Amino acid sequence: MKLLSLNRNIIALGANSFFTDFSTEMILPLLPIFLERFLHATKSEIGLIEGAAEFGVAMLIALSGFYSDRLGKRKGIVVLGYGLSNLIKPLAFFAQSATMIATIRIGDRLSKGIRVAPRDALISASTPKEISGFVFGFHKMMDGAGALAGSLSAFCVLWFWGNSEESFRTVFALSLIPGLISMAILIFLVTDTPFKPSAERRFRPESLSKPFYWLVGFQSLFSLFAMNYSFMLLKAENNGLALAMIPLAYALYNLTQSAFAIPIGKLSDRFGKPALLSVVYLAFGLGALSIAAESIYGVWIAFAIYGFFAGGFNALAKAVISDTAPLELKATAYGIYYTAVGFSTLISLVCAGWLWDHIGSSVVFWIASIAAIILSIALFLMRNRLKA
Repeated sequence: MKLLSLNRNIIALGANSFFTDFSTEMILPLLPIFLERFLHATKSEIGLIEGAAEFGVAMLIALSGFYSDRLGKRKGIVVLGYGLSNLIKPLAFFAQSATMIATIRIGDRLSKGIRVAPRDALISASTPKEISGFVFGFHKMMDGAGALAGSLSAFCVLWFWGNSEESFRTVFALSLIPGLISMAILIFLVTDTPFKPSAERRFRPESLSKPFYWLVGFQSLFSLFAMNYSFMLLKAENNGLALAMIPLAYALYNLTQSAFAIPIGKLSDRFGKPALLSVVYLAFGLGALSIAAESIYGVWIAFAIYGFFAGGFNALAKAVISDTAPLELKATAYGIYYTAVGFSTLISLVCAGWLWDHIGSSVVFWIASIAAIILSIALFLMRNRLKA
C-alpha cells in the first residue's frame, strides 16, 4: 500500500538512482583491485584517494545545499551533479596511473557533492513525516538494486572475459550506458518543488535543532572508526577470495542492502529511527569482526552483514534530518551532515591505509568492530536525544 502512495517524483528519483548506481557499481568494486594490481598503488595511496574523494563530496555538499536553499529551487543543481558524474566515471577506461584514477574518482565524488543535498531535500519535500523512514528506505533500496545490477554485470565480464587489464577497462567503458539512461529519467520525469527561500541570508547554527546536532555527532564519530567498501574488497582478496569472485561478494552486499533498506525504514517509522540506527551500528561491528577472522567464509558473512548496515546508515540519518529540519533549511542541513561525515571519513581512510601498510590488515577491522559496538550501545542509551 505504501508503494502506491509514493508520488511520481519519489519514484522517478528512485529510478534515476537505480541506473546511476548501476553505472557506478560496475566500476567501484574493481577500482581498488585495478589500482593495486595494474597501477601498483599502495594501501596508503588507495586510502588517501578514497578519503580525498569522500571529503570532496562533503565540501561541495555543504555549498550546494546552502545555495539550493538560497535559490529556492532544486532540480537544476541535481541535473548538473548527475550529468557530470555520469560523464566522468567512464573515463577510467583511459587511466594509465593512480593519479589519473584519483582525478576521476575525486571528480565523480565532487559531482555527487553537487547533487546530493538538493536531491535529498527534493525527496524530503515530497515526503510526509510519518513515512519518512519508509521513503528513504525505498530510495536506498533502489540504490542497492542498481548497485547489485552493476556489480553482477562486472562479475559477468570478468567471468567470461578473464581477469585481464583489458577486461577491467571494458567494464569501465560499458558503465556509460546506464549513466545515460539515468540522465534521461531525471531530465524528463522529475519535476522541481520550488519554495520561498528564507529571508535570512546567512546560516545561523541555532536554526537547526539539537536532535540534528546529536545525529551529526554520532555519525561523525562512527565514521572515524569505520572504513568504506575499498578496504572491505582489499581484505577479501587478502583473505584468499579469488579475484573473479570479488564482484560477486560485492553483489551479495548490494543484494542485502537492497533487501533490507525498506524493512529497516518501516521499522524505524514504528520503533524510532535512532533505535534502528543503533542496530545498524552493531551490524557493522559484527561484520568487521567477521572479516577480521581472515577466512573466506568470514568474507561472505561480512559482505552480507555490511549490506544490512549500508541499507540503514545514511537512509536513517536522512530520515531524521527530514523530520527535524525546516523546509527552507533542509538542503543546508544535509550539507552540514555530509560535510562532517566526509571529514571523519577522510581521517578514517588515511589512518586505515597507514595501519594496513605498517601493522597489518586485521588491526584495522578489529578497531572498527570494537568502536562500532561501543557506539551502538551509547546511541541506544541516548536515542531520545535524537528524536524530534
